[in-house]
Amino acid sequence: MKNVWIVGLLLCSLPAETMADKPKVSRAMVKAMEESMDQKFQTLWPDNLVQVVGLTQGAYIDGYGAVFMSELNLATGPTISPFHPNISPDEIKRIHEKKLARLTQLRETMQQMLVDSARSMDPVPADEQIALGISFFYWTWENREGLPAQIVMHAPKKLLLEAKTGAAAKSSISFDEF
Repeated sequence: MKNVWIVGLLLCSLPAETMADKPKVSRAMVKAMEESMDQKFQTLWPDNLVQVVGLTQGAYIDGYGAVFMSELNLATGPTISPFHPNISPDEIKRIHEKKLARLTQLRETMQQMLVDSARSMDPVPADEQIALGISFFYWTWENREGLPAQIVMHAPKKLLLEAKTGAAAKSSISFDEF
């Protein structure tokens, strides 16, 4: 009878041990990062705001890491209406130039967001990734030459934590533009 009781205790303790090995990334932690990222996007250019089309959505994937996605319109422009039935070539050119000019600062901000996320998300294991993907909104009338449809950046958390400078962070981050 004593052996049965000991085996029962061991079996009951097994799930607790295996659960202790898994990171405990809470939904609240992911939500806080989502809100922080949206706030940063909205304050990048106070004189002419970025339009956050799709609020940042995040998820923790056990064994991979934390993934965050958002959709932005880098520069708002004119819209077609009864009072403004056509978009002029000058307006198209102005919006295109503004979006091209903002890409460099957006890339730098995304890199910093990855580093900040790594510092804020303690339960994510060091060998797992922190990823950020931005999709871009464009009107059908826009000139999209030289503008990406999406930018995706990711790096292992441990490399992001080691990155003390912008140059170090840049070299550790995988970067794709589509």
